[in-house]
Amino acid sequence: MEKAMIHKNASGHALRKITAGRIAACAALFSLMMISVSCTESREQEFINLSVNEYTFDHTGNEILMVKVTTNAGEWEAETADSFITIERHGKDSLEVTAKPNDSNNSLHGQIVFRAGNVENELRIEQMPARFKGTFMDLPVTSIGTFSRNGRYYAYVNTRLKDDGTYDDIVVIMDFETGETSSFDPPVCDGGEGIYDSAAAISDDGRSMILEHRGNSLSQLIVDGEKVKLGCRTGYYSPYIANFSADGSVVVGSCKREGDPNRSEIPCKWVNGEHIILEMPETDALGIELYNGVYLRGCSDDGSVIFGSEWSTFGLVYYKDDVMYNIGIDNCELDTDGSIESLIYMKASRNNISPDGKYITTTYRKGGIVYPVLINTVTNTFKYMESAPDCGGCAVTDEGLVFCATPATLASSGTVIDFNTGDIMTVEEWFLSEKGIILSNSRWVDQISTDGKLFGGRKFQSNNAGIQYPYWFIRIE
Repeated sequence: MEKAMIHKNASGHALRKITAGRIAACAALFSLMMISVSCTESREQEFINLSVNEYTFDHTGNEILMVKVTTNAGEWEAETADSFITIERHGKDSLEVTAKPNDSNNSLHGQIVFRAGNVENELRIEQMPARFKGTFMDLPVTSIGTFSRNGRYYAYVNTRLKDDGTYDDIVVIMDFETGETSSFDPPVCDGGEGIYDSAAAISDDGRSMILEHRGNSLSQLIVDGEKVKLGCRTGYYSPYIANFSADGSVVVGSCKREGDPNRSEIPCKWVNGEHIILEMPETDALGIELYNGVYLRGCSDDGSVIFGSEWSTFGLVYYKDDVMYNIGIDNCELDTDGSIESLIYMKASRNNISPDGKYITTTYRKGGIVYPVLINTVTNTFKYMESAPDCGGCAVTDEGLVFCATPATLASSGTVIDFNTGDIMTVEEWFLSEKGIILSNSRWVDQISTDGKLFGGRKFQSNNAGIQYPYWFIRIE
């Protein structure tokens, strides 16, 4: 049976060890120099890297975590002293990890230590208590996931260990209503430039998806597992799709215009397949002719409010019933030297709008400091939270509760801000206070289902492979 490398996180005794086969050992390099003869040994720095360094299992004991091990230090071994963790080697570079059912009301914590040569690495394991009712999942570092607005489906592209010991990718769709998981092979990109390897959106009925190739600007609409090409009206070409409404009937993105020497991204949408061109700002925030165009990124549940940004100075633009509101550039202030003093800006974010479209959240830069900002699309006004510097807005509810990444760049934790009361909490404090759930540190939320039961985001982790931002989600029943 092929095993998917799905990720999740875990305490005990009794040491267990697994030893891997030998990988290539580092060789010493000797060179003889001309006149003065010296012997120099040069050894490549040893490393042992893991495909995941933190994982949370649910309490059932039904999950399987496959860890891929990469090392240049020869033979590697893995061991754990925690009795609730079970490990089993698969092939030359994979370790299967499972957790026994946790029937207690306490979270369990443990670790697996990997060693090779003179180096080691650690996988930290956590297991949810039996009292937790819902689903929690840490995705693999290589996976990008998203969920439907109604919270029924979760989709991601996963790495799979095949029976022959090789790996490939597979699109996974989890149905929380039926408990079933389905999958299909990701399609090859147009032009043969690899496969679509990340999930950007999935509709409320689970039939429509948007897949992307993370290495370039290629995107693809998928319906019932098959590629569907959206056409452009006469005079336009090269559609890029970023998101769609809850039912998939309104698709937002951009295209290019024939004869445009700049090949600018033209904001547009498709309504039941009909291609509609939207207005574009004439200049960027500096007053320079806009040559990069506008990328649209997301929309309200019904598709009536759409947001994105001009792609030169990244000023926020939104559309309400097809009318453009250039709130980023309209409220931009320039310094005496002509540089930008203040600007509401946004880059490649998809889920920064409330389900009803009333609010959009992003980042406000003022005097070299960034703040979370809340835009009211009913009044076309904004306010920023000066008491929360270095936070960037990522997701917002219909009530104006804003979830932020902190710091705004190179985030390492999350913040929750109630713009109505001014209350500020960490993500961990908010989940404990509002949901009675203890989450591990270094997580932030960037997606919320319409019913407020499914939360998704990213987390900060640092290991031998460097800094990583894997995706995670929690569904609360």
